[in-house]
Amino acid sequence: TVPQNVPTPSRVHSINGYSIEVTWDKPAGVIGVIEKYILKAYEEDGPNVPITIAELADTSMLTGILTGLRPFTNYSVTLTACTLAGCTESLHALNISTPQEAPEDVQLPTATSFPTFLQMNWSPPKTPNGIITQYTLYMNGVPIYFGNETKYVVKDLAVFTSHQFLLTACTLAGCTNSSQVTLFTAQLPPSHVDAPLLTVLDPRTIYVQWKEPIEVNGILDRYIIYIANSEQNFTKWNVIYNSTDLFLDFTIRQLFPGTEYLVKLAACTGGGCSISEASTAVTDESTPEGVPAPKAQSYSSDSFNISWAKPEYPNGIITSYGLYMDGVLIQNSSQLNCYAYGLAPWSLHSFRVQACTAKGCALGPLIEARTMEAPPEGAVDVFATVDGSKQVQLKWLAPNKPHGQLTYTVFFTGLFYADQ
Repeated sequence: TVPQNVPTPSRVHSINGYSIEVTWDKPAGVIGVIEKYILKAYEEDGPNVPITIAELADTSMLTGILTGLRPFTNYSVTLTACTLAGCTESLHALNISTPQEAPEDVQLPTATSFPTFLQMNWSPPKTPNGIITQYTLYMNGVPIYFGNETKYVVKDLAVFTSHQFLLTACTLAGCTNSSQVTLFTAQLPPSHVDAPLLTVLDPRTIYVQWKEPIEVNGILDRYIIYIANSEQNFTKWNVIYNSTDLFLDFTIRQLFPGTEYLVKLAACTGGGCSISEASTAVTDESTPEGVPAPKAQSYSSDSFNISWAKPEYPNGIITSYGLYMDGVLIQNSSQLNCYAYGLAPWSLHSFRVQACTAKGCALGPLIEARTMEAPPEGAVDVFATVDGSKQVQLKWLAPNKPHGQLTYTVFFTGLFYADQ
């Protein structure tokens, strides 16, 4: 028959945090042969399902081992006896607490990086196996912290340096190490960047060279070149080069001849950029380009006020402006205007401006303009021919000096015939 009155285990002894030894008495009044014993361990305050089970076929032994337990955990242990007719579990259980063991799955320490210190943090072990009594933090093989906190600030470190860290977590039963991890302090911008070396190759090209900063304070990420010119009064800086290639030279092209340029170099790491002092270079001069047409204004019949603007691209320092009137140079100076006089009224003239640098001269476009009109000079000779009884034909000659576009008005005096 099925066993009756299966006794509660008489004794439970912890072998370690993972296994226990259980002793029991032979059940009394069993009708039949006991085929096996079964030991079951239930977690206190847990589900009514055994955490681990051990089946023991040698019924002559009244002692068995239960494994697969967790350290530092409360268990209830029962005994089950089985015959061919069935099994019966003891009505009551024997309670036991497994001892502590060394922790398992000790977590790697992490850090929030700053240039000269590390804010270390770590989590408790995933399987503490007891009460954590102490953490020990090692840096480069040397213990730097003992205690129960899960954070620590490592100070007085060099900028962007690597350090090896390892964390030890301990219970009363022992200690366990985490894996080793390498952590870096944060980057800073380079300490100093030398001004670049500039070489003028031609009127439109500057060759730029530079050196890597001595104290990079991190991993060099990129170089940036800024440029400004005298045409904008050095107030606007433009990025002409921005590259992660980490070359140490660059050729700036398509510049303006005869122009002063300022060039600065920025060297960047993950911590930011440092900018050098500016270097100066002046491109070679060339002949001007974009010489404008002059403006000729006549406010009297014998003169012009002529003015003009600077060339669109001076390409250097303008040394002189030449004004040509009717193909003849009438002024050569640094002035941007000229007064031409002693001209005939309503006379047509051509004008052109020449601008010069030390490298040569360039002419602007040709314009034409007339002086103002003046009253005509000379007599108007009139010839009258009688043409019948009612009309007269008139002819006349133009004055010797018309001084403009002529219009004529004819005045008649005397009696006129009128139809009645």
